[in-house]
Amino acid sequence: MRFAKKIPQTDQGLSASLIADGWFRIREAPNIIVAFFFSVPFMFINSLISYLVITQSDKEVASVIRDLFVTGSWTLTIRIDYIIYIYIVIVLHEIVHLLFVPNFYKSDKTYFGIKLWGGFVFTTERISKGRFVIITLAPFLLMSVILPFILGQANMLNGFIVFLIFLNALSSSVDMLNTFLVAIQVPNGSMIINNGFESYYKKV
Repeated sequence: MRFAKKIPQTDQGLSASLIADGWFRIREAPNIIVAFFFSVPFMFINSLISYLVITQSDKEVASVIRDLFVTGSWTLTIRIDYIIYIYIVIVLHEIVHLLFVPNFYKSDKTYFGIKLWGGFVFTTERISKGRFVIITLAPFLLMSVILPFILGQANMLNGFIVFLIFLNALSSSVDMLNTFLVAIQVPNGSMIINNGFESYYKKV
């Protein structure tokens, strides 16, 4: 694993080599801004899934959330420790991605970076479609589905934790968009490789 200041740029030579070797480019958003726009529907889907999980694990907290939307009564409190926790959740989101990259600790093609807005994980390793989906969905499933269920069962949910859970669900929307694009374009049994903001697949 390498620490990097930014996501590596697309290597046009590698792109040409992949295409010549029978790889196909996945049709996806050309940049993060466009990806964010197209991922908006998944924000609602992710939030709904997290809410339903909370409903099943802690009905009292779920009722409070429902009342907030019905009454529209919101109170915004800005505290330094809250900002720190939000930043930690964003970084943890990326660390979870990293942990599911095969042999990330030995790979010289896997990059991890910390930025003021959070962080990023990027790998140019060849990854199976199944593993790609797991890597992409892991932060949402672990932090916004499994974790709230466990905390709800243990009566450990509170307003700020629920906010962090929904924040992670919202920030996972681009991950969901990427998973959707791979699911409808990439045949099962294929390998996927990233090259900057381009992704390619090949049936093996």
